Amino acid sequence: MCDGVVMQVQRLIWAILGSLLVSAGAVADQQVRDVRFGVEDERTRVVIEISDSASFRAFTLEGPPDRLVVDMPASAWAVRGLDTGEGLGAGLVGNFRFFNNSANSSRVVFELDGPAVIASQFVLDPSSAGDNYRLVIDLAPANPRSFAATSGFIRTGELESLIAERVEAVYTPPPSRARRVLVIDAGHGGRDPGSLSPSGTRESDVALEAARELRRQLEATGRYDVYMTRDRDVYPSWENRVGVMVEQRADLFLSIHADSSADSSVHGTAVYTLNDRAENRARQRAHQGQGPTDQVDVNNILVELELREKRNQSTAFAEVLLEHLGTAGPLLQNPHRQANLFVLLDSRVPAVLLEMGFMTNRNDEANLTSAAARRRQMAAVLNGIDAYFEQRGDLGPLQENPSRELPVR
Repeated sequence: MCDGVVMQVQRLIWAILGSLLVSAGAVADQQVRDVRFGVEDERTRVVIEISDSASFRAFTLEGPPDRLVVDMPASAWAVRGLDTGEGLGAGLVGNFRFFNNSANSSRVVFELDGPAVIASQFVLDPSSAGDNYRLVIDLAPANPRSFAATSGFIRTGELESLIAERVEAVYTPPPSRARRVLVIDAGHGGRDPGSLSPSGTRESDVALEAARELRRQLEATGRYDVYMTRDRDVYPSWENRVGVMVEQRADLFLSIHADSSADSSVHGTAVYTLNDRAENRARQRAHQGQGPTDQVDVNNILVELELREKRNQSTAFAEVLLEHLGTAGPLLQNPHRQANLFVLLDSRVPAVLLEMGFMTNRNDEANLTSAAARRRQMAAVLNGIDAYFEQRGDLGPLQENPSRELPVR
């Protein structure tokens, strides 16, 4: 693809991304007035109520997560009680969200709780004067093979439409929301204790205690919504850990661990981000999540832009985080490291892995098992997170915060 076409595609991408954040009320007289669900046996009916008659198209996409996509003419979102354009479904449908995917069309994306096929789709006229038109989609459960065979973007000839579809496939900007969403992953757990100290302390235990402490401090600020991949001694799969990040449309992902070494003198904190090999794996995952298209170059450009931005943001967070961690204890030599780690692979969300210290070092182990040292280290992590979002412009200037000295629950 020549440079001129690349620049044209990039301009269109940013124009479309900008349009996703524009209120639908500014671009359309048509209104979406309600979204509701009916469940009978294993089937789920999705009903979208709109103010005027309109054509629509519905199709499914492979994930993670698997999705039902409903496209319609440009519409204003006017669903009472769901001002952010997001809601919770029923039956085969989990969360859903509304946005403008181009200047002329709007989209509702429903995350599916499992593979499903569209059994039927049709429009119902108002049942009486003053009622709404209804877009109806009936879903039936399916096996993965049937779902894969019937899923994918409906092809169109317009480059703008194609790019809008690709953007939805690989990146959806987080909604406008009062608090940033963080996912904390306490490493290992359950059948996997992780590293063991000479005295028998388990990495999985100290990681969980640190994750709980960080959640406590983050929530106390009132600036963050915090989700944990585990809150007890269980082992979530790597896919499930990443799945929490995807499901919550996180702004940041932090995986917490403790290291080990054959040399007991090795000590200190380190932060890991993606290396080149892992980035290639993330690239493959992003490509696997795309629908069929003849415009392969467009797909590649979008994936590269997304990965570049994700890696840049992960690196920026790692550097800011290390600045603050250095005030809470010693850092490992060359503390910003790169690795091929599965939990960092999602191509959409800035993600780092924190190694709090070494289980095999006597001083580090003492700090890892100390409630006071844990509070200090997690306070440094909180300061790093605050600084990262302030640097991005996602938080206003930070005021003196009494939660810096937090009581123990």
